Formats: sequence, structure tokens, C-alpha cells
Amino acid sequence: MTVISNATPLIAFARINRLDLLHKVVGNLIIPEAVAREISDYQGGGKATIALSTETWISIASVQSGQQVRLLLPLLDRGEAEVIALALEWQPKLVLMDELTGRKVAESLDLKVCGSVGLLIRAKQMGEITAVKPLMDEMRKQGIYFGQRFIDAVLRLVNE
Repeated sequence: MTVISNATPLIAFARINRLDLLHKVVGNLIIPEAVAREISDYQGGGKATIALSTETWISIASVQSGQQVRLLLPLLDRGEAEVIALALEWQPKLVLMDELTGRKVAESLDLKVCGSVGLLIRAKQMGEITAVKPLMDEMRKQGIYFGQRFIDAVLRLVNE
């Protein structure tokens, strides 16, 4: 299964020290070069690091269509634009993205999108975790923002 990811889901799982869980849920990931740069730049954040050189399940790919990226840039940041352009080229099973505008653009292009919380729900369904709430709470504590209405809806959905 091909999965292309933006930086935020990777950072969210890194901040709670659960990149292993992300790997179990999605298998191998592909990230575009702009996302690799974002992750490398992020290393100074102190909260979590993602060493792309040692995470062998994450590979970096180049977007072939610079024009596609340029068309998306007025709406999205470079990482999101490259994720969507790469997804249009590769037609992955899933695109990982948390940012609402990026998700809406990806969905409008018939890409299947999942965010960090959706991945936690999948992890619970797969039996990798027993509850979503503690990890979601930890992500929030580590600076990942989720609105209260969204949190309440998710917890209802997973019966927590």
C-alpha cells in the first residue's frame, strides 16, 4: 500500500514518541522533498526528532510536475502542495495530512485523506492500542491542536 505523508502527522507521532505506531498502522511512507526539508528543519524543536536517515520505512520522492506544485502554492504551503502533486502522480492508497485546507484540496481531487487522529482510530481498530484518548491527549499536551468539538466527536465515535 502506497501512503504519502505531509510533515504534521509524522511530527505529531514523533512528539509522543510513537513513530513505531505510525509505522505499524501505515507501513512504509513516501514523503516529497519539501516535507523532508520541513522535518529536517524541525529537528531543532527539542520536543521530538525524526532521523530520516535511520527511519528506513520513510522514503523521499521527487515531484515530477513543478507546474502542479505552482498551481497549488497560492492555497497551500510548499509541503502540502508537493504532497498533493506527488499523490496525483502516484495515486496512493492514502494521503496523510492534518491541515484542513490541504485536506479539502486533496479530497476535491479524489484523494483519500487521513489525519493523525484517524491514524489513532485505525491503530485502535487494529488492536495496536486500547484507547485513542490518552494518545490524543498527549498530542495536545505536545502542542498539536485539535478543537474541542472534534475531540468530543472522535471520542463518541470510538466509544471512549
